[in-house]
Amino acid sequence: MTDNAHRHWTAEEKLRIIEEARQAGQLVSEVCRHHQIAPRLFYLWEKQARQGALEALHNRQPGRRVSDLSAPLQEEIERLRMVVAELSAENLGLKKGLWPSGSATMERRRRKRS
Repeated sequence: MTDNAHRHWTAEEKLRIIEEARQAGQLVSEVCRHHQIAPRLFYLWEKQARQGALEALHNRQPGRRVSDLSAPLQEEIERLRMVVAELSAENLGLKKGLWPSGSATMERRRRKRS
């Protein structure tokens, strides 16, 4: 058994080989020989690439644009920014000792001091 008997090709490598074989003046058999793959394997990869391309094109949802999806996400980002700003201001106030006047914690502290 040779070293190439169980070689694993990445998708990028397979696509590069397919594109190389489809260039003008190239013979599939020569490209296969150069990369030490069987022509049958090359044609299998080519068929899989074509099927993948068709599937990607068929699954495209008409009328749906990326900008349509980004509006709700932008609103959520803005809402979260406001929450973070509010929490940051509250945290800073607590660090400075500016406790809310009506809190139960403040009432307990006042009673303990008295």
